[in-house]
Amino acid sequence: MKTKPISRFFFGALLLIMALFQFSCRSVQELGIVKAKPISDGKLYRNLLDSSLHYNSFYVKKFTANFTIKDVKKSFKGAIKIQKDSLIWISITAPVGGIEVARLLISKDSVKMIDRMKKKYFIDDFNFFNERLNVDLNFESLQSILTNSVFTAVNSEKEKSFVRGFNARIINNMYVFISEKSRKVDRKLRKDKLRKLNRFGYQKIDIDPALMRITDVLVKDFEDARDISVKYRDFKSYDNNKFPQRLSFQVKDPKHLLSCSLKFNKISFDEKLRFSFKISSKYERIYP
Repeated sequence: MKTKPISRFFFGALLLIMALFQFSCRSVQELGIVKAKPISDGKLYRNLLDSSLHYNSFYVKKFTANFTIKDVKKSFKGAIKIQKDSLIWISITAPVGGIEVARLLISKDSVKMIDRMKKKYFIDDFNFFNERLNVDLNFESLQSILTNSVFTAVNSEKEKSFVRGFNARIINNMYVFISEKSRKVDRKLRKDKLRKLNRFGYQKIDIDPALMRITDVLVKDFEDARDISVKYRDFKSYDNNKFPQRLSFQVKDPKHLLSCSLKFNKISFDEKLRFSFKISSKYERIYP
């Protein structure tokens, strides 16, 4: 996949957006301290939904991020605002000095970005993530990743409910949802029949039985030979909710290997937020 001239900084920054958040709160909770007991797929899914974040808006007032791409390491800071099912706003600042270098506004049908350093901006649709970042996303998936909620990355021939499209198991004392054709995928992997995997997708979601929160997500795209993995760690309590403080993220394909780590703090819920996104008339529009 060829990458058109958008700076490497923003290439990495946009991938790092697909992260999680943390609340400044009480002690870190351990994983794996409760034994996973047999439970029906439907009940496990309902319990996972019940433990998910319930909000109208949330504001990540500060996050720090580090990423590595092609042995180049970068770091930056920023803030995130989300109006549920409507808008995602992200400000990216330099690690020293607090100067904003980029701002994004993402809706269900558009991705807008201002590059303050180069005095340029662009407006695109969600194909941007696929064409530029080699990640297939829509608004709902991105919002779910940012809020540690369950999402479906595997497309099936027919629309199915989550419970019909995934099978639950207990593996290493974790509840695990695996996409329904995983057994076929596993058999072909063992027999090294990689050419026959192109029509399959594979997604695995690990859930801690004590926290009833997602700790790991693995997505395999065999057609593009791409693996995406996300790990959520350092869960903390805030009121009756539990949220991860740290995230590690990796995208790997034959041409790219990007890894990153993030830490989020200073969170507030249900504030009345402003999603300012004013483009200066002096800025040049580019067409990525």
